[in-house]
Amino acid sequence: MKYKLSICIPTLNRGSYIGETLESIVSQWEEGVEIVIVDGGSTDNTEQVVNTYQHKFPDIKYLKKNASEKKPSNEGFDRDCNHAVELSQGEYCWLMTDDDLLMPGAIRRILNEAGKGFALIVASIEVRNKDLTKVLIVNRPEITQDQIYQMSDWNQFAAKVVSHLTFVGAVIINRQLWLSRNREKYFGSGFIHVGVIFDEPVCENILVIADPLVSLRYGNALWTNRAFQIWMFNWPELIWSFPKISDATKQLLVAKEPWRRPIELLMLRALGSYSIKEYQSYLSQKNYSTRQRMLAKFIARVPRNILRIVLYAYLHTRGSNCELALFDLRNSLRRVK
Repeated sequence: MKYKLSICIPTLNRGSYIGETLESIVSQWEEGVEIVIVDGGSTDNTEQVVNTYQHKFPDIKYLKKNASEKKPSNEGFDRDCNHAVELSQGEYCWLMTDDDLLMPGAIRRILNEAGKGFALIVASIEVRNKDLTKVLIVNRPEITQDQIYQMSDWNQFAAKVVSHLTFVGAVIINRQLWLSRNREKYFGSGFIHVGVIFDEPVCENILVIADPLVSLRYGNALWTNRAFQIWMFNWPELIWSFPKISDATKQLLVAKEPWRRPIELLMLRALGSYSIKEYQSYLSQKNYSTRQRMLAKFIARVPRNILRIVLYAYLHTRGSNCELALFDLRNSLRRVK
């Protein structure tokens, strides 16, 4: 069969969630759609859950790596994401996550748009809490109508969607475009999909859909214990590596070295992602002045309860744009450092 759309899912130990994800997909199944799952070496019941759906839907492909190959890391995600696209046969690949849900009608909408020749489609997302009982953000990015970007709009496109694309399930990309890029360059970044898209400007038109097509289960990421490394180093280094995005646009997205900013360290300290452990692992050898070094070390030891109160008050003055940060702050009580 010739497939129009491949839904590509990298997974690892998500037996508790991947069944809901697959149900949200197969409940709106259409001809010309396949699912490709690359399992990085799960040791839970992920394989059994997937097999249950394979018996009913033969267009589900499942590849499981040996447990000895398991890499619960940025590189593991990047490699498995890329492998899923390589194994796929669709004209377009939807880089779906293993714990989020497709909203009703999402597949039909993407099949309709894919027929218009876009090189890349970016889906808006509804953000919910971990058990999906509460909507945190109605749609992200916050646009009221679909937008089409041309190559001449590259910086405007980057400014609008780069931060949104930390959610991998937003990406529906022409498979040949993906395969034409240097993917290995971005192994270990944790955001291979962002690297593939912004490595060079996309020549064909890009569509950003305003209506949310994915319900995202926020606060369920497997990389929470690596948050400091990811947001202080991996993410800014990735964004600042793109040669065709202007420095002015990059600065709007993320500081080049956010770990030099005391306010960033204070926020991460309040959220439980920065402590003396992170200071010693990542910052103690950085090119700081004596004053900067002492301040970074001091922040790592500040009692979190004090910072939580201050940050909570600050975020409340910033409006709806800080809803996720407030949610993180409320849930950070579970992480004590």
